[in-house]
This record gives sequence, structure tokens and C-alpha cells, in this order.
Amino acid sequence: MNISSNNHVAQNMLPIAQACAITFQGNASNNLQQDAFFFLDNWYQEDLGVMAVTSVELPFCLAVSDGVASSNYSQHCSKAIVKTISRLWDNKKKLTSEGIHQLINRAKHSSRRHGAAATLAMIVGELNSDGTINATITHVGDSRVYWLPKGDSQWQCLTRDHNLLNELIDQQAEEQGRQAEFADYNREGMAGSLYSITECFALTTDDSYTSSEAPESISRTIEINSGDYILVCTDGIHDLVPSHDWQTVSAETDLQGWLITLKNQVYDSEGDAYDNGTAILVRFD
Repeated sequence: MNISSNNHVAQNMLPIAQACAITFQGNASNNLQQDAFFFLDNWYQEDLGVMAVTSVELPFCLAVSDGVASSNYSQHCSKAIVKTISRLWDNKKKLTSEGIHQLINRAKHSSRRHGAAATLAMIVGELNSDGTINATITHVGDSRVYWLPKGDSQWQCLTRDHNLLNELIDQQAEEQGRQAEFADYNREGMAGSLYSITECFALTTDDSYTSSEAPESISRTIEINSGDYILVCTDGIHDLVPSHDWQTVSAETDLQGWLITLKNQVYDSEGDAYDNGTAILVRFD
């Protein structure tokens, strides 16, 4: 996407996209909402809701965080992540997994929340000096970012899950003397032992944060064009409804209606919405 005006300050005030988010608790066995998300200028952790369609200006940030269900306190970790993103964003600080890790673990957390864990998928959109728009994708764990370039019919997953299955795929490729293809990763199927995540944020309750390492994260940057779509979501979405089963989108698509249909697909799936689900859909003008 190229913005032709020479006044880049003014450009940042121009809406360049429309975005909408949906979140739901689903039929999670622990009866908790452990998803949280950051949407443009605020963070949220809600049991159920679909946002109004909102205009997006540059720069922008969208993120989802999914508490790892093995801890009944992981909703506090996902909330801490999106609150930290909000704090960094408000202060115009660079958003990195290292920075998020350091801030969430400098806070004093209740001892019972020690080890509560969560994932992250985040997109930051910025204007380049040549008028093009870059989107930087950062993720930890198995929350994902998908991209549908203008004119394409199939969503592309931009993130490689940090899980045991993908590690095994890398190991097998190394043993065979080759590089794993991206298409080998993120195989479909409902969560099982091989889908256990290997990287996540975790809360600490003492000074151990000073020696703890930030989780491994992967970042990549793509150029955004008019007519592209981005979807940021937790595994409660993509585990139960693979991207090839999502409804088509176009310039006329009702973003709210599309997300509600996706939620209904999750409930109608074989997994019957066994997990929390959160998704943010963006259409670039």
C-alpha cells in the first residue's frame, strides 16, 4: 500500500483499514476466560463480545494472548501481557518480546500465580519513508497471524507454532540434511500432546526474573497493500476451524458478521468450542 501524499505527519491521521474483534469463553472445561487482546489503543479480557468495526490509522498495534490452560491463573498472565503492550504503546516504546518479558516480571505477582503462562501473536503497522506500509509480526507459542493478499483465495499462515510437533519436523529435516518447508509446520488437528507449546511467557513472583530468559519469539515483516486482509487469533479458533474452512471475504464483507460466523463455526465443530477463542480481522482499504 502506497500513500502518495508528501506530508507523512498528515498521512498518519488517515484511516488505512477497518478492524473488528470477537472474543468468547467457549466451553472451556475450567470455566475461565484466559484469552486477552489489545485493540488499537486499549486492552480487553471479556467472556463474550464483538466490537464495533473501527477505523485504523497509522501506526497501529493489534495483539492476542492466550493463557495456557494448565494453570488456572493463566488469565492473569495473558492480561499482564496485553496491559504491558498497552503501556509500551502509550509510551511509544518499541514492542518486543524481550521488553514485554522484562516489564511483566518486574511487577509483583501473587505467589499462587507463579508460573502462569500465556502466548502472544501481535502485528504492528508502520509507515515507511517511501509511503509504503509494513506490518511486523511477532509471536510466541501457538497464537497465529494469517494474511490474505488481495486477489488470493487462500489464507496464508505467517507464524510457526512453538510446539513439540514442529520441533520434531525440524529435527527430522535436519537428520535428512534439508531445511524444513514452512508448509510442513502447523499441521491441522485438535490439540493433543504433540501440540504442547514449547515457548510462552510466564509470571514470576520473586527476583528470579532478573536471571530468567525471555521466551523465544519469531518476527517477520511484510508489506501491506490495499485489498489485503489480516487475521490475528488464538488457538481456540484455528485448532477447530482450519483457515481453508473460513468464509470468503471481499470489500463488501460485513466484518462483524464474518467474525460471528467464524465463532458459530467453532461451536459447530467437532471440538464444540472446547477452548476460549479470540480473533481480530483487519481489511486494508
